[in-house]
Amino acid sequence: MKPFSLARVLQLAERQIETQARAVKFAHGIWLRARGRQVQLTALRDAHIVQLAGELRGGVSADQLQEKNRLQLAQAAERQAAQAAVDDAYRDWQSRMAEWMQVEKRVKALRLLEQRHLAHEAIQNKRIEQRQHDELVELMHSRAAGGRRGR
Repeated sequence: MKPFSLARVLQLAERQIETQARAVKFAHGIWLRARGRQVQLTALRDAHIVQLAGELRGGVSADQLQEKNRLQLAQAAERQAAQAAVDDAYRDWQSRMAEWMQVEKRVKALRLLEQRHLAHEAIQNKRIEQRQHDELVELMHSRAAGGRRGR
């Protein structure tokens, strides 16, 4: 019988889905690292606040306070940049996930077509086998009937 006509397309789509899956995993890893960095910066800020509270109780000069304030502003800017990185990484991850889902739908559709093709081929083969069997039985009956008439 004839082979599945979209077999090459299915193979290409299966390779594409594997590539997309790796891209999704990679983007997810970037997002996780960005979130880790954000958590790290938040923990650093919290530790700095606790330290600053202790120092303020003991008294701090204006120059030291100004330096602490500048450090806090720098940390806040770094946290904002980390949040932007998290947001960008999340959007990239979701975008790649959507692309992967599209390719996955295509692969599922092609596999369904392949299954239908194989089922159709099986039915055709069964019909051919049945026809051959019926022809053989008919031939045997005609030979048996012809042999009886000859006597």
